[in-house]
Amino acid sequence: MTPTLSRTLTIVVAAVLAFDGAALATFGWWSGRVMLVLVGLIFFLSSGLLFLYWRWYRRRLDDIASTRRLLAEEAREMRRLIREK
Repeated sequence: MTPTLSRTLTIVVAAVLAFDGAALATFGWWSGRVMLVLVGLIFFLSSGLLFLYWRWYRRRLDDIASTRRLLAEEAREMRRLIREK
């Protein structure tokens, strides 16, 4: 998955989750149902956690990609040394 597609999907999902949370909290407040307000706030806050997790996930993918590049370079260097002998 490309970073642009991943970012777009994350933003869409977070926006839907935030909207659902805000709507639930507002409806719960309007109707006097405390449980709906709490569930709405949890949904709304979880949309922020989604962004934090996504940033962590992208950093981990970048770390894995850089480690793979380093290992590939080491393998090429080892093959070159073996061929020289």
